[in-house]
Amino acid sequence: MSFDGIVLAAVRTELEATLIHARIDKIYQPANDTLVLHTRQKGITRKLLLSAHTTHTRVHFTEQSFENPPSPPLFCMVLRKHLEGGRVIRVSQPGLERQLSLHVETVDELGRPGERVLICEIMGKHSNIILVDPVTGIILDGIRRYTHAVSRHREVLPGRPYVPPPAQEKLEPAGTSEEAFRQRFLDGPLTRQAHRVLLESFSGFGPLTAREVVARAGLGPDTEVDACGDYEFTRLWQAFSEITGVVQEKRFLPTLVRENGRYIAFSAIDLKQYGGLARQHPESISQAVDTFSAVRQARERLEQQRRDLESLVSRELKRCYKKMSAQQQDVETAADADRFRLAGELVTAHIHKLAKGMTEAELENFYDPEGGTVTVRLERELTPAENAQAYFRKYNKAKSTARQAGEQLAKTQEEADYLESVLYEIAQAQDFSDLDQVREELISAGYLKRKPETRGKKNVEGKVRESAPLRFVSNDGLTILVGKNNVQNDYITLRMARGDDLWLHVKDIPGSHVLVRTEGHPATPDSTLNQAALLAAHFSKARHSSKVPVDYTYARHVRKPKGAPPGKVIYDHQQTVFITPGDEVAALLRQLETP
Repeated sequence: MSFDGIVLAAVRTELEATLIHARIDKIYQPANDTLVLHTRQKGITRKLLLSAHTTHTRVHFTEQSFENPPSPPLFCMVLRKHLEGGRVIRVSQPGLERQLSLHVETVDELGRPGERVLICEIMGKHSNIILVDPVTGIILDGIRRYTHAVSRHREVLPGRPYVPPPAQEKLEPAGTSEEAFRQRFLDGPLTRQAHRVLLESFSGFGPLTAREVVARAGLGPDTEVDACGDYEFTRLWQAFSEITGVVQEKRFLPTLVRENGRYIAFSAIDLKQYGGLARQHPESISQAVDTFSAVRQARERLEQQRRDLESLVSRELKRCYKKMSAQQQDVETAADADRFRLAGELVTAHIHKLAKGMTEAELENFYDPEGGTVTVRLERELTPAENAQAYFRKYNKAKSTARQAGEQLAKTQEEADYLESVLYEIAQAQDFSDLDQVREELISAGYLKRKPETRGKKNVEGKVRESAPLRFVSNDGLTILVGKNNVQNDYITLRMARGDDLWLHVKDIPGSHVLVRTEGHPATPDSTLNQAALLAAHFSKARHSSKVPVDYTYARHVRKPKGAPPGKVIYDHQQTVFITPGDEVAALLRQLETP
């Protein structure tokens, strides 16, 4: 996350303009590393977020809503005791260091005025939020407590003196001369990349800002120091001075960069390094950081939920395969069944040659055209007739076991196929609503239990975030629907489809159901059929393969077997086309319609 000292300087500037003399009304701690301060000034309430998250450390106003724990953590209680009702009188930042302090004027229980300082240290995995008494310099508490066993430099514990983070040997950009600027490049190995030198040499410069200097200088992103002469150093200095001037004069331009519909970067300055990518300029740096963080964290939560569901389904799939292996062994006992039957028949045929007490007999195999013999083991305590019956019982038992195992194997194979299809739809889920539908499907199928807070409530399904099938329009103007999961597959195939609509699915491979709404046209145009087949191949496990077989038939020839799992159908009267997903799919995806 590109929350560097320059972004923090922009935040400080914003807070100085809007937070001074604001009253702190409420304090919440929605997560172990996150605080939300509700502030009010001139009738306007703002939420200030302070996060010591290891990868999303930041400070800014937020419009997001957070779910708070039923009981506030200890640090939150300490902050409420010392800060609630206080007023922010100053916001400070040492140079361009990634450290921001809120100075709060307070009144204690006896009505005596005082001051507290809430310090937010933005240092990656070492980030912290610490409450300090500025008169004594003593720590009142920290969101992360630790001793010298964790850090030799300092302890963060109540009652200990506050020690700032160790100083970095970096230059303040505002006080750097051109000569000192160049010398920083020449003091180290000449094989270093220029942006690395900037990152390691100047306070406030994060990786994104360092690369922006190189880009504005007209140099390649991987330019090394030994490739720079007077001209390149002059260009670097000019770009560096340009950005430093923006910071000194507080001419910040909050920026968000989008690529393929996703935010990929934010900054307090314009980002020219991204060329023609879409750039947005929110009204404030808080809006930029808040938007970027909300989207990024939502995506991370989505991926975590995806991994959780994948883990569950993979575990169930592993169970199925283990079960199938055992069932396959039982099926293979059919070979033993034939051997038992043969032994019983041979003992019966040669019963006059046998006697009780024999343990084995070499008997002519009249099924063998070459007249061979078979050695048959006999039980000493049984008569020949009883030995024959014993073999026939073994034959019947083995035959029954094999038959039952075969039936169970088919059911387990069907379950494995279903789970494979669920695994595919989890991988293809695009948002929370898609995963919600998959989760609801797994609950209905008995693989997941409903959470206690929703169990027994009415209309639970109605609270699941709605997700609609993908909708495309072919070159011929016909609507093409694509199911994103088994629930949607059943819906478009069994409820939406009319008999003369065209239905498509990849052959014998997990994938989406695809439906062409023919609107009563007698024949589907070849171009529409081709586009629908491309979509069927793309939205399947064979999306990266070539010559993918795609079956198509009229919807009236598709039906669901009784008791079949979601997404499982059978069909006939089909024809098959072979398709290779390519650039044409990308063109279709670009004109995707969201109902």
